[in-house]
Amino acid sequence: MERNNAGADRCSTGAPGPRVDRKALLEEISAFTRKYGDILARYHRYTMDELKQIEQECWALHDKACSMGACGSAGVLAELEYLITTAKEMRARMDESRG
Repeated sequence: MERNNAGADRCSTGAPGPRVDRKALLEEISAFTRKYGDILARYHRYTMDELKQIEQECWALHDKACSMGACGSAGVLAELEYLITTAKEMRARMDESRG
């Protein structure tokens, strides 16, 4: 499932969540970006299905941040979404050259 709206274009700011919830969210965003921040360097280690799953997780986390009124904090996820999309394109080219 492809998304038509990129990053900030699809953000709809919700009511700010409680400070504790936002702190947990920021920690979750940080952990996710640490885990997948170098995805372009490792795209060849993932299957296309795995890349799509990572993309879905990133979108869900971004949407969660926006629903809590933390779209500004989700900016790093928008950048990661771009990297994931690029990794998927690179993986597709790699698979085509093998086939």
